[in-house]
Amino acid sequence: MGRFIGSFMDDNELDRPDLNKCPDCECYFPQDNCPICGKVCPEEMRAGNRKTVKKKKSRNGKSKAVQYVDWYHQWWFIIVMLIIFPIMGIILLVGSPHSKKIKIAVIAIAVVYTLASGYGLTNMVDSVQNYFERPVNISLTFSEYVSKCENLSPDDYFRNPDSYKKKFVKMELSVKDKFTDIEGEYSNKKYNDYYVCTYKNAAGVEFTILVRSCIQSGVENLTVGDKVTVYGECAGSIAVYDMDYKTYTGPCVNAAYFSLN
Repeated sequence: MGRFIGSFMDDNELDRPDLNKCPDCECYFPQDNCPICGKVCPEEMRAGNRKTVKKKKSRNGKSKAVQYVDWYHQWWFIIVMLIIFPIMGIILLVGSPHSKKIKIAVIAIAVVYTLASGYGLTNMVDSVQNYFERPVNISLTFSEYVSKCENLSPDDYFRNPDSYKKKFVKMELSVKDKFTDIEGEYSNKKYNDYYVCTYKNAAGVEFTILVRSCIQSGVENLTVGDKVTVYGECAGSIAVYDMDYKTYTGPCVNAAYFSLN
């Protein structure tokens, strides 16, 4: 019996060196004529004269046969485990049937990720972002910035702090105290110094305004009792803690510049 063309893949070639082979029908037979087409078998296709067919290999050296992979060794599950439980993901990857080179590369990435997570990569990124935090506009020169600031009565701001958010303002205040925000200090924020400033209106009522020092040039060198003009941007009502965990709550101005009166 013969076989039909295409009944076998190239990498699974079947040959019968003891039989003649028809070059047209691809079938094998012991007699001189092909039993299918009747053609006389040429000399080069006869048994003993025909070259042995070698089994072909795929370029990557692997069989083209479909290989079954367990669900826990599939890439989607391994990647999920590498993200959530890196050690377990690495164990699954080592025991998987995937390419050795790919496994080594993925394990190396997983190890770096695990170490970075353990040593606080997130905190490092946050520190960099905090360092470059700019609560005030830095694209303006001093004169441009001051020209944008409008006079705002501290008592108006005290009563409606959130309605003035982002507004460029100018205020005349008295320095009552200075403190460092404990949260900003521990998170390495660049702007974590605050002044507790006061203002008395015509009726003698005193209002407290927090001023966050975000100066863009020079050093403010303010002390308790100084009367200053603050140029900055309203931050609305906030709550911060000093190094002794004392709470300061109230309207805040992010000050880009100070000037002593």
